[in-house]
Amino acid sequence: RGKVTTMGKFVCSLLRSSLNVQRGRQRQFGVDAVMLMGGNIRAGADYEQGSFFSLEALEAEIKSNEVIGIVEMPGWVLADAIEETHAGAPIPGWMQYDSLITEEFNEDGTSKVTQVGGEPLYRDMVYKVATKIADLTNGQSPTLTKYYKEHPELLPPKGAYKNIHAELMGYFARNMWRKIYESTGDLDLIEKFAAIDVDDDGILSVEDIHFALETKVGLSIHEDETSLAEYVENFADANNDGKVTLADLLTFQQEMQIIHQMDRWRLAYKNKNGSLILQ
Repeated sequence: RGKVTTMGKFVCSLLRSSLNVQRGRQRQFGVDAVMLMGGNIRAGADYEQGSFFSLEALEAEIKSNEVIGIVEMPGWVLADAIEETHAGAPIPGWMQYDSLITEEFNEDGTSKVTQVGGEPLYRDMVYKVATKIADLTNGQSPTLTKYYKEHPELLPPKGAYKNIHAELMGYFARNMWRKIYESTGDLDLIEKFAAIDVDDDGILSVEDIHFALETKVGLSIHEDETSLAEYVENFADANNDGKVTLADLLTFQQEMQIIHQMDRWRLAYKNKNGSLILQ
């Protein structure tokens, strides 16, 4: 609550990447930035170099019922909110943000936000920002409170909120699906599908994916604990028809280049062996 922490920036960056996955009609967010007040991220633990960000770490850092929404926010509001919460003594509203926001600090303790989404900040531009909606009017940032009390029509309905844990579990599932895909090597698409389809019925079931997580990815998973496989199946079902077919695998293959490009920020988070912390 008194500095931008590595964990705060990491969680915000994970959320930004996850929210920007577009799956046809399922994902059309186009989030420019993620901002979370420090009181929402514990960030009090020290992690050894090379640690992996596990489900246990997620549960330790963020409460399970925390939710975020997406709002339109002028550049001047975004910048002023960050700068004013970083001035003076530490407060619960100290703003954490994703790795594509740049803030430059001056010798007198003041700061200036210069980039959003890795591009120069334009104060008159309207950005799409994912954040905890209740924090927009809680008084910790006078600029946010004044602006959104004057423009309540910009606040999303509660039905549009996203649970942080569920969103990040979806992100983890995406990476597990990528690892399953890559584990099949240089096989062509039909052969890749066949290598995962254990019962050869033309559909990749939760059981098929669960087996692949253990045998191809190398995870140690209890045979009765299929929650991760269920998340992976949900992500892999690109057309949302309730089953994972060869067409869904083709969609993922076409997405791979975009996914890698969007996740380039993760290169800043490597373990001691040079591998990415979040595989």
